[in-house]
Amino acid sequence: MRKRFIIFGYVFILLAYVYGGNKDFYFQHDSIISNDSSDVLIYFGGDVTFANYFEKYVEDNYDYPFKKFEWFKKADITMVNLENPLTNRGIAVEKQFNFRALPAYAKILKLGGIDIVTIANNHIYDYSDQGLFDTISNLDSIGIKHVGAGRNLLNARSPVIYDIKGIKIGFLAYYGLGKHSDSYPAQTNSGGTALRSLEYIKEDISALKVSVDFVIINFHWGIEKEHYPGEDQIVFAHEVIDYGADLIIGHHPHVLQGIELYKNKVIAYSLGNFIFGGNSRKTYQTMVLGAKLNTSSQNVYSIEIIPIQVDYWQPYKLINSDSAQVIQKIKDYSSVFEHSIF
Repeated sequence: MRKRFIIFGYVFILLAYVYGGNKDFYFQHDSIISNDSSDVLIYFGGDVTFANYFEKYVEDNYDYPFKKFEWFKKADITMVNLENPLTNRGIAVEKQFNFRALPAYAKILKLGGIDIVTIANNHIYDYSDQGLFDTISNLDSIGIKHVGAGRNLLNARSPVIYDIKGIKIGFLAYYGLGKHSDSYPAQTNSGGTALRSLEYIKEDISALKVSVDFVIINFHWGIEKEHYPGEDQIVFAHEVIDYGADLIIGHHPHVLQGIELYKNKVIAYSLGNFIFGGNSRKTYQTMVLGAKLNTSSQNVYSIEIIPIQVDYWQPYKLINSDSAQVIQKIKDYSSVFEHSIF
């Protein structure tokens, strides 16, 4: 039988201990970096692209991107959205922007402590089947798990399952509502991403939750540069929670969005950019989301926000007033929801 999880929210902010409006949530100044052995700690970062400007600046300095992020490795699981194929082969598909990164850059993920990536996004197929298949092979060769795209539809919809400290955690990921210049859905006998279809998602969650305690869904969705999700996304996310998802992680807008609480489950609509080298923007603020699953009280899990600064594609944790400003922005973006973690 699946464990039922109640959510507690923790936010990095230098304020006195205060209770929020929802009795199941409270905020306190605490450090997620010290991982209690009784918890399963999972970190989530947003969009990662090691192409273009990133490659020109970093070159073969594989240690550079995560040099100030050593604490990232202390989690039980870390996950990001890998938004480029890892390949030097393939034919570029016809679209406005095509990204690809050196196969050797898989080492950066490994050195940074990344355990799993979602590859359900609008750039993983930029260099067609060859680019996607090379990415899968390069990730497999270095021991990094992946979800949301594959050599065929079955592979693309297959979950990744971890069994850690007695809790089984399942991951699924989806992108796109149909085929177009940025979307190449996997078919029975051809590669691509797992389509963001409610029919697929309902079937996949139903099959997964029989054997796991906690279901995490990644969606690559929304409108770029928008700080608020569309009403259609909110309705969609609620349906997915109703199907049995415990936590939804979103990305694609390249900016932060709010974090909703629906039926005591968290929906983070967009984590923004994490390490994004696809354009020339060298400095920006973003966040990492932490989830702690409590193994001693198996009906409890917590969500924590970690404000991040990125300078020249190197992230580090913000503190003091800079941290509080990021928290306030996320709180403002969350004001559109009937219930949020604030």
